[in-house]
Amino acid sequence: MNLRPKLPWVLGIAALVGWAAWHGHQNSCGPFPDWQSSPYVLPYPVGSTHSVSQANCSNGGHQGPFKYAYDFVMPIGTTVTAARAGVVADVRMKFRDGQHGEDESNWVKIRHPDGTFAHYGHLTERGALVNVGDHVVAGQAIGLSGNTGNTGGLPHLHFHLCPCTDVFRCGTLPVTFRNADRNPDGLEGKRDYLARPYAKNGA
Repeated sequence: MNLRPKLPWVLGIAALVGWAAWHGHQNSCGPFPDWQSSPYVLPYPVGSTHSVSQANCSNGGHQGPFKYAYDFVMPIGTTVTAARAGVVADVRMKFRDGQHGEDESNWVKIRHPDGTFAHYGHLTERGALVNVGDHVVAGQAIGLSGNTGNTGGLPHLHFHLCPCTDVFRCGTLPVTFRNADRNPDGLEGKRDYLARPYAKNGA
């Protein structure tokens, strides 16, 4: 049997498969911790669904020190919950919705038992539901989403995990969520995630 006419076709398919594998690897910028045993849950109430407008290592602002950040689309005033138990380390509430300067975001930051910090950004004016020093548990309401800071005009919650309080100095850490759909490479952009019921693990 003469296989020569098929050779270019076979090589073309192999090249396509190789490109797809490489491209997929580039979009998966981990390694990520095991999602099923993750100490983190989605930062909004169980039973609610929100879309990830921007995930990790995106072509938008989630590069460099922010490469492991997530943006969850939320109308202004949506309840934001703690993704993990900890102590409130910082609260900033001095900007109004519609103030879109690079450094005009309201936030709540929570320190976890392992020393990491979760950042909940773009909250609405007077949207903090906790104070510095408060102990919180996973799933507890901590703030109200807003449209402050560099949101691109789209109200959303910016969430990232950091080894310190200054993301520009320490960068971000990869995060998975145990009460979301399967997410071994982190959450995907441009899709919805339902916050499912979860077992408390006290982490």
